[in-house]
Amino acid sequence: MRCLMLVLALLSATPAAASEWFVGAYGHDLDLGDTVCCYEHGADLQLGVRSDPFISLNRFGDLRFYGLGSVNTDGGIAIGAAGVAWRLHLTPKLYFQPGIGGAVQSGDDEQYQRRPNHLDLGSRLLFEPEASLGYRFIPGWAAEISYVHLSHGQLAGRQNPGMDDVGLRLVHRFGH
Repeated sequence: MRCLMLVLALLSATPAAASEWFVGAYGHDLDLGDTVCCYEHGADLQLGVRSDPFISLNRFGDLRFYGLGSVNTDGGIAIGAAGVAWRLHLTPKLYFQPGIGGAVQSGDDEQYQRRPNHLDLGSRLLFEPEASLGYRFIPGWAAEISYVHLSHGQLAGRQNPGMDDVGLRLVHRFGH
């Protein structure tokens, strides 16, 4: 709950700097073949912001900051995350956007999995790589299919089950 409160405070403090807000719904703790999975269930509801580009890479897109919060509908892990995303404009309407950030998670940080219906990620602090494919369907609005991964990357020296979420985001760009 502290994690969710921190994320909401950060998101509410940044509306003037945000150029995009997004909301999403995700499958939670999915079996994508690269992590130990399926301990937790339900859906994740996500809310986030992105800045205007802070570095332009010309024809190779741009870099922007992001922040997001996610809560699980079934009482599973909630997260707050922030990082940098690279938006590569494939066409005037289609873009690919990988990102890398850090996250704080609300669940247990036990070294080993203890319960069959609750995911123990091994660390309170995690890496949060993500990728999305977005389509601008009308001016100021886009839809994204998105993948979010959580992991401590073995840096905590403990088990590292990781967690994968896949979902859809609706994105609104302000002032455009």
